Amino acid sequence: MLSMFSKKPAPEKASTDKKIEPKVTPVASTAGASPPTGGGNVTALKVPAQQRPAAAPAAGQRLKIFENVPSSGQYLYHLSSDIRAFTRSETENAVVKCTPVEIQRVARLLAKFRGRYLAQVVDLGSLKRGSITEMDISDLRRAREMVEEVETGLAALRDAIERGDLPMDGIKPE
Repeated sequence: MLSMFSKKPAPEKASTDKKIEPKVTPVASTAGASPPTGGGNVTALKVPAQQRPAAAPAAGQRLKIFENVPSSGQYLYHLSSDIRAFTRSETENAVVKCTPVEIQRVARLLAKFRGRYLAQVVDLGSLKRGSITEMDISDLRRAREMVEEVETGLAALRDAIERGDLPMDGIKPE
């Protein structure tokens, strides 16, 4: 989707009719000395200004590529569209089959964890119980984290179903 904003440069046609070959004139490195001929020394070459390749066409080509630059709002709109398409594709590849029965099992699992957590909280306030230990608090914390994790997972499943990212067997998409 985002590639729609980039303008591809037109391919340049190679012209075989006109071939420009630069003329190179040697420049001596020391004043009054003649340039060496065929020796081991390297002589600096100076290309006349008329024959230097111009950098302006390359910069001009680059500017043409960015003529159709999107605004940040357009970019973010297309980015979110791409993310939805990627998510839908990856979800379909990762989740082979999903049925309403499986989602209901997750909901029952959440209810079971939530019930156990509440039972542990009530158990802490029991008269038969002595003082609260570190182990009791760590068990309570673990139970709460389990409830929160399954709750977050179920919410993610619901969102994926609503957006159409998770196809369900036996359910007609809207």
